[in-house]
Amino acid sequence: MMDCYAVLGVQEDASQAEIKQAFRERALECHPDRADDGEEAAAKEEFMRVRKAFELLSDPRKRAAYDADEEGEGEGPNGEEPHVRRRSYQDAWRQNQDLNRDIHVSQIILDRVNGLSADYDRVQSRTSITVPICALLGMGFYLYEPGAIYASDIFLVDLFLCTAIGGIYGYLIGSAWGYADVYFGNHSAS
Repeated sequence: MMDCYAVLGVQEDASQAEIKQAFRERALECHPDRADDGEEAAAKEEFMRVRKAFELLSDPRKRAAYDADEEGEGEGPNGEEPHVRRRSYQDAWRQNQDLNRDIHVSQIILDRVNGLSADYDRVQSRTSITVPICALLGMGFYLYEPGAIYASDIFLVDLFLCTAIGGIYGYLIGSAWGYADVYFGNHSAS
């Protein structure tokens, strides 16, 4: 079993600040990017040990379990060290949840969110009107004057491009209309 305190070079009664500082120093010492040629694998292994020790000692629950298990058997089921067994995030989340806790959101926040939703709906309703109209105008313009665009020699591609450009203009016009409506509608109501 790995002695995490020895790996980081701290005493067993070290504070979180001392553990963090020791981790920074040890990580810089053994980082694989700073290793000499041919020693990258050993540096990576040592760096992983240092990181594992820090992760264990920086979490108060894991550290307490590690300290309590130091006199224990040393290996859990599956040959793992008991204090580094991983739980799923879902299990950890469920364990940390207080199921009787109520969440309270102020009415001001709820009103603001509902107002933003209404504003978004207003802008969307304007663009849902202008996009199809402008797309049809772009298509009609190309059908009336096919020489207006020479993007390709294929009729349907050019037709599609004119329709798409009309739709983009429709989106811009509808957005401007919707935001102007929101801005002037909100200011006149105030």
